[in-house]
Amino acid sequence: MKIGERLAAEMERLGLSEGELGRRSGVNQPTIHRIITGDSKNPRQDNVEKIAKALGVTSDWLWRGDREKGTNVVSANFANRAKGEIDIPQYDVVGSMGPGQVAPGDYIETIKNITVRTEYLREQGVHYSRVENLAVITGFGESMEITFTSGDPLIIDKGVNEVLVDGVYLFSLDDVLYIKRLQRLPRMIRMISDNDAFPPYDIKGSELELLRVHARVLLAWNSKKL
Repeated sequence: MKIGERLAAEMERLGLSEGELGRRSGVNQPTIHRIITGDSKNPRQDNVEKIAKALGVTSDWLWRGDREKGTNVVSANFANRAKGEIDIPQYDVVGSMGPGQVAPGDYIETIKNITVRTEYLREQGVHYSRVENLAVITGFGESMEITFTSGDPLIIDKGVNEVLVDGVYLFSLDDVLYIKRLQRLPRMIRMISDNDAFPPYDIKGSELELLRVHARVLLAWNSKKL
């Protein structure tokens, strides 16, 4: 399989169009199209790296098919799942629920991957774009503590890439990754922390160009002692 075929297959798996991938990666759509069709025999390495980053894979995998090195998808064996269950992989992504925290060095990952019944998601009122767009990530920090706590696994929908309704989103602002509540207002988007100790922040003007919405947070997988 050539680079264009791998790229096309990954885009189809993620439900991405050439235009959407171009927006996420910063590589223009005609260039992406030429790579897919094979018209670009030797794509520029910087473009391949940008595309790989936007897809969540490595440039080595796009070139040679080696998904084992550097991918942010944690593999799992779901061969024995029952009817009515869906598989949600964990993504090795850490979002900040505070002022730019990183994962503590002694953090132990609670959930690696989950298999969940679709009936349970319906009971929780969870609606998602496509099964393939679901993933598990982890957030760290204190700013969302009323809703979920630092280290909680979070189920996200990677098919949501803009703020159409108020909700909790995984997004980056000036290349810093956050998990916060976003509220659309006239000519601005308000970033809100559910912990009142953290004041809201209005994203407006030229800063709106730096906002990239990666997913909507659908459900926190809390583990609380009762």
